[in-house]
Amino acid sequence: MKKYNFINFIFILTIILFSCKEEPIGQIPIDNTPPGKVTDLSVKNIKGGAIITYVLPKDEDLLYVKAQYMLKDSIPNEVKSSLYTDTLKIYGFGDTKPRQVTLYAVDRSRNESEGVSVTVEPLEPPVLTIAKTLRMIEDFGGIHLYWENEDRAEISVVVLREDSNMEYVPIETFYSSVIDANGAVRGLDTIPMNFGIFVQDRWENRSEILYNTLTPLFETKLDRLKFRAVTLPNDEPSAWGWVLQNVFDGIIGDQGFHTAQGSGRWPHAFTIDLGVSCKISRIKMYQRQGDWIYRHGNIKKFQLWGSNTLDVSGNWDSWIKLMDCESIKPSGLPLGQYSAEDQAWAADGEEFINSPENPTVRYIRFLVTDNWSGGDFVHISEIEVFGDNRF
Repeated sequence: MKKYNFINFIFILTIILFSCKEEPIGQIPIDNTPPGKVTDLSVKNIKGGAIITYVLPKDEDLLYVKAQYMLKDSIPNEVKSSLYTDTLKIYGFGDTKPRQVTLYAVDRSRNESEGVSVTVEPLEPPVLTIAKTLRMIEDFGGIHLYWENEDRAEISVVVLREDSNMEYVPIETFYSSVIDANGAVRGLDTIPMNFGIFVQDRWENRSEILYNTLTPLFETKLDRLKFRAVTLPNDEPSAWGWVLQNVFDGIIGDQGFHTAQGSGRWPHAFTIDLGVSCKISRIKMYQRQGDWIYRHGNIKKFQLWGSNTLDVSGNWDSWIKLMDCESIKPSGLPLGQYSAEDQAWAADGEEFINSPENPTVRYIRFLVTDNWSGGDFVHISEIEVFGDNRF
């Protein structure tokens, strides 16, 4: 009996010792045989890149196909596609020069096939196409930039200014995928300055610098403490305790001015006394924040009217229309969906630019013609007004 127990003990101890043996980390190689090559390559050149299709090898242990190529300045890049597709999309080129791309099949043992090379000739990349539309003009308190991005490419527009050492240094960068885009540099003195602008993508491809000498126009942010809410006979009253004074209280968030839902009256108007006569350069409007951005009662389309005298009857004949304005969601996503860029735009406030040819005004009147839900009510968090008040 004792001998039997001792044999059992030795057997169990042997099992424990073997089970405690350290296991190799990672995938155990299956073989050292490389897979077959991809074949029948076909190239479709696209803007800043190419789409390559091919026939996969028949290897059962195929894992993926990868493409290797060089970006600008001999920077290597690599793109992979799984065994469930026969297409690779390569991108990141900053010009239209021919490039060589080499494709490799890779199996589950990480064996690589012999490379198969193909030449691609990218079409003009967005960074160059967009640069052709770039322009900058003098604006109140700075300069204003405009550009077109029909493909909604993820790019940045960098603004440079010549400093005292006669060197151009970055002063502002705009990130946008909006089709008809613009940006403004503010807070500059009203003296001639030398500026440069260029377009850059996420692979650091850059367009040539566009230079110009511009003189910013005088601009100041109007003192909100001088603002007063004005209620005219055909203006829409507030609701839910969200009174008009909230739009110039300096607080941006999930609060502000709100009109009633289901009143049957539309469009909605509201009026503000700026406290001073001003040639308005722009207004900045902040949506109700949080989950309300680009939906519900936030303003989508409105007209801004102005007057230097107040007709208490509310008759529109004494007012001049300054602007037709529309809130634009950068991503273009459906109602209720928004991107990080949408959130950033809403948080930073939407700017609406007034023509310097419009007259000076003391009173402004908003006529809201559409909200983001298509309903008959309005909510807005904050309004800021900028311009030349030296009158």
